[in-house]
Amino acid sequence: MTKKEYAAMLVDINETHKAGGDVSACIARYREKYKFVYIYNDSIFKLIFGNPENERMTVDFLNAVLNLCGSDCIERLAFVNPAVPGAFSKEIISDIVAMDQGMDRIVLEVQHVDDGTYSDRLVFYTAKHTVASRIKGDDYKLRNLNLVSLQMFSGFPESSNYRHHVRLKNQENEEFYKKQTITLVEIPKFLNGKYLSDNSMLAQWLRVIDGLNNEQPLPVPEGSMFAHLHECAKLSIFIISEAKNMSDRNYELYVEKKRSRAEGRAEGEAEAEKRANDRAAKRIDYLRSMGVPEEIIVGAAAIK
Repeated sequence: MTKKEYAAMLVDINETHKAGGDVSACIARYREKYKFVYIYNDSIFKLIFGNPENERMTVDFLNAVLNLCGSDCIERLAFVNPAVPGAFSKEIISDIVAMDQGMDRIVLEVQHVDDGTYSDRLVFYTAKHTVASRIKGDDYKLRNLNLVSLQMFSGFPESSNYRHHVRLKNQENEEFYKKQTITLVEIPKFLNGKYLSDNSMLAQWLRVIDGLNNEQPLPVPEGSMFAHLHECAKLSIFIISEAKNMSDRNYELYVEKKRSRAEGRAEGEAEAEKRANDRAAKRIDYLRSMGVPEEIIVGAAAIK
């Protein structure tokens, strides 16, 4: 099931539910037509790859994304709270956050839309998770952080690569800090590019997921992690819970988030305006208490 098909299904079930229609019949129609969910949906992706029961599959997927092999491989994961509190800055909630066997932090983000601020957000997320990975008792000792962004747009449109590892480097391309890595995976670039000869594990994962999203599952070895994904991504597993918990929020997962961001900016501007007005009011009160002539106070009131 593609992104648009999954969104249309959620809207149909939602509207049927709100209208008092036969939700079971509506669900039955989709179960006849589709077999798999859209895996890159935020909620679905978290339910599949953020599920402790699917730990081995997530480990395999992450090793493929990060291109790890041998002793560098992730062996096991412990999923942790994806929310990083904002004591002095904005709280963030990532899609999936886990710790590997070495207590190093791994963050997975799925992003469909680039609104022009995504690179800023990734740097902000990296900073927040870096602080969260601090070893207690040592203010400056940090654990390794791998932040993975699976994105439906290009981060490096001029590059022929679809996977990019980003680290702090100097002008001679020497790594300054090795504990902080952002890995971008440009999924459309891979799917639309000429990568037929790419048989890396990541390429295999992306092809398998794309096959399920398009209701054209690829043949996979029995008992493999790919076969396990086939089972995890069956529409029948998710559609009942979606129907029971149906709300407009489900559909919003597929809508560009510019409106909410615009509302956030408007709220921020309104708050800034309120603070400016408060400062102006205090200034006026102070001037009056000092006996300043009213005509001067009127001029000062215009200054925020």
